[in-house]
Amino acid sequence: MNTLPPDPDPVPTTPPTASQRVIAAFERLTETGRPELWTTLRAVEDVLVDAKAVDERVKAGEDLPLAGTVLAVQDLIDVAKQPSGRRVPETSATVVARLTSAGAVVLGKTGAGPLAAAWDRTKVGGSGAAVAVALGIVDLALSTGGAVPAALNAVAAVKPTRGLLPATGVRANDGISVYANGLITARDALALMTGPDGADPATRPWPADVRLGAGEHPRIAFPADLLLGEAASLAFKSVLARLTASGAVLHPIALPAQVPAGFDALLLPTVPDHPELADALADPAGVGHRLASCTAFANLLDLAAVTVPVLPGDRRPFGVTFLTRAFEDQIALDLATVCTDEPMTPYPEPGEDVVVFGAHLRGQPLNTDLTALGARFTGPVRTTERYRMVLLDTEPPQPGVLDGGTGLDGERWRLSPAAFDRFAATLKAPFVLERVELEDGTTPPAVRCDPAAAGPGLERYESWRGYVRFVSTAGPRDPG
Repeated sequence: MNTLPPDPDPVPTTPPTASQRVIAAFERLTETGRPELWTTLRAVEDVLVDAKAVDERVKAGEDLPLAGTVLAVQDLIDVAKQPSGRRVPETSATVVARLTSAGAVVLGKTGAGPLAAAWDRTKVGGSGAAVAVALGIVDLALSTGGAVPAALNAVAAVKPTRGLLPATGVRANDGISVYANGLITARDALALMTGPDGADPATRPWPADVRLGAGEHPRIAFPADLLLGEAASLAFKSVLARLTASGAVLHPIALPAQVPAGFDALLLPTVPDHPELADALADPAGVGHRLASCTAFANLLDLAAVTVPVLPGDRRPFGVTFLTRAFEDQIALDLATVCTDEPMTPYPEPGEDVVVFGAHLRGQPLNTDLTALGARFTGPVRTTERYRMVLLDTEPPQPGVLDGGTGLDGERWRLSPAAFDRFAATLKAPFVLERVELEDGTTPPAVRCDPAAAGPGLERYESWRGYVRFVSTAGPRDPG
């Protein structure tokens, strides 16, 4: 009998080089025909020189996390030796220099003003930076604008806590926003730009006691009395329903000028409607004031903001903005991913990981010892094949983790430095913090047990939840 040969193993797709991505950007720029977005557009030859330099660095073995990322920069942010009005800055703004050092390539500089939206040229779109991202010309854009252009063009925008990004070379006082077609791209850029540069005295370090998470049931306030257009109202209601389904606790309130006490975040519709471009050209101040009516106060306060697009049934893009207190950027990012279904890795705030195996797990009685400290769940973990559990005589029941045995399932949580110290102080004998070896090769601290307090063995179980399920169905028995 004839048989067909087995299918060959799939050949990994080679990612495009920086040069190829730049050529694709210029092709897209020609296709879209939107020269009004740019105050300065670099010559293709000059951009390709930068791109080829990135390709050579990659070939030489450099790790460039943004290799080939095509970047647009608003006109108020310096780019070295690129004309910007009458000024020719000798050095780039720190944030631009950090992105280009990581492999990004600057395509040009964008302007502001009443511009047509990416999805409909009869509608207003805000800044050229957001439109260029939405049209797929660039992967990433930096702007001194805020949430409104993101909502008008269905892109994500992250405006971090003031002072996390150095403002050296930025000729505006409104802070820096990152526009991208997804939160992951924006977060990656943010991580590379964050941190003092020694030149901007207004940069601020992370506080030792920052909250990194809001738990499984975050409390979110939202305004109940805003006047929204039909499409904006539909989009906002769809987000409220999605957050509720995810476990968030939502409360309508009168529109405040701050994140209310007792809440983890304030959720706002980013714009009330989508004005016509003709109206914006005829009355730019009036239309601008109307568009900013939902979120304008956020630029005046010490808040972090994350905006994500929402596409209601008629496909006209709107957006919602999550506001959190200063330095709680991670909470805003995590809440926003509920709307985008993107996995979110931690923003690079200082902190310490801890692994838990028993009553501190999600859904278990002592999990609030972590969530009350602002700990962030970062994922399940598995130890190497060298640990075992014993049942301790505690209330609530808890396992002790000792050497010897098999691999165990647990959870990794991240806490700020001060919160980690407070959590360690909650552990009473016989519990101790000792490092464990995980399958991923890391050795974080974990809640373990003093061997002198060992109880009945739980060798049959590789997770505390497995033992809890056994007890709940079979009743108290010999755990072994």
